[in-house]
Amino acid sequence: MPQVIWREFIPEDRMREILRNRDFSLLWASGAFDNTGRWMDTVVMGLLVLQQTDSPFQVALLFVVRWFPMFIFSVFSGMIADRVNRWRVILGTRCGSVAVTAVVLCLVVFDVIRPWHLFLASMALGWIYVLEFPSRRSMIYEIVGNSHIVSAMSLETFALTIGRIVGPLAAGFLIELSGFTAPYIFLLVGYALALGSFSLIKTRLPAPSSGPSSMRQNFIDGLTYAFNHRVIRGVLAITLIMNALAFSVESLFPVVAKDHLNVGAGLTGVLISALSIGSFIAAGAIAWFGVIKFHGRVFCSGVVMQFASLLLFALSPWYPLSFVLMLAVGFGSAGFGTMQSTIILMTASPEKRGSSLGVLGLCIGVAAFGGLMVGAVANLMGAQVAVIISASLGLLLLVPAILYSHLVWHPIAQPDASQSSDSTMSCASAHPNQLP
Repeated sequence: MPQVIWREFIPEDRMREILRNRDFSLLWASGAFDNTGRWMDTVVMGLLVLQQTDSPFQVALLFVVRWFPMFIFSVFSGMIADRVNRWRVILGTRCGSVAVTAVVLCLVVFDVIRPWHLFLASMALGWIYVLEFPSRRSMIYEIVGNSHIVSAMSLETFALTIGRIVGPLAAGFLIELSGFTAPYIFLLVGYALALGSFSLIKTRLPAPSSGPSSMRQNFIDGLTYAFNHRVIRGVLAITLIMNALAFSVESLFPVVAKDHLNVGAGLTGVLISALSIGSFIAAGAIAWFGVIKFHGRVFCSGVVMQFASLLLFALSPWYPLSFVLMLAVGFGSAGFGTMQSTIILMTASPEKRGSSLGVLGLCIGVAAFGGLMVGAVANLMGAQVAVIISASLGLLLLVPAILYSHLVWHPIAQPDASQSSDSTMSCASAHPNQLP
């Protein structure tokens, strides 16, 4: 086996090196446009449904139909990522986003839009996202390799956070300015830019797995591989807890701000933006330093920080303290989000990378059910109590999940072809797919 020579980078050199990679820059830009559109259309659809129905419950249902496909189809989308050219899969999803948005824009322009149109559009965009999720992250690994994957996934979180800030702000401004037509024109342009930048990518590697086998057997093999792999199993368990109990309470933040902190819409918006600001800062710091030995410790620390900050946020009686705690929630969210896919990409064997990310998507999809449960508790006992219960239960469940996951005890290792997926972890070896 040829010896792989390591190149040492200081943070500035590492960031410069990865951003000089043309294909990664195009993939990152495409993702930034797509993330901005995804967060923007969530707000626009919600406000449009609220305007037409005056029903907060129907607005909540938009969240459920958007995330339900992730729960039921993510494992199959991972299998597709392992068996179909990933560039073609992502190109198809980019075309799908443009098509769905164009249809909704036409319905808005001709003033024939109805709530059921928006529910169908939200579900279609949910299907598109679940199909893209494993293929896009696997493609990032193909382009940058193991030595740059932490910085690459940090930049991915960075782009997601930018979209989370810009998308809702643009939605609100454009709706106030000219109703719902301008936001959908903006969305169509954004999704078209995402499609255009992605189409220029030259890295179009063939599918890593091409042997004939049944869909049922692939499904079983993917689940078996992920749950038998000690590191991936730990990531999946913690992801289940996070999406069921942490991310599902975010819809209650405006209610807590209004009823508990007694602030208006302006300060509520500033408070919620603190989460994205914190995530933006933390993701930038992780991308800057890049070289991390114990990825699992960053992952678990982010999870604990997010739950602890959520609990203290729900208990805080003062707005300035709540703002600081929301920043801390963002810090934790960045550590969790960056390392979640990174650890799976580093530890899964190449032919199982997409399937493992598909199982991860299945765990992410429980957010839809978590949102329903948290909403029910909030209706019975109030939003503040719902957040307190969710955060407390999350911290309690994290204790066994972290202690028995092996994530914090050893550095993350790449799979050795000569070993099974359940082999013990060792120091990470270099990946031959280096940046040019």
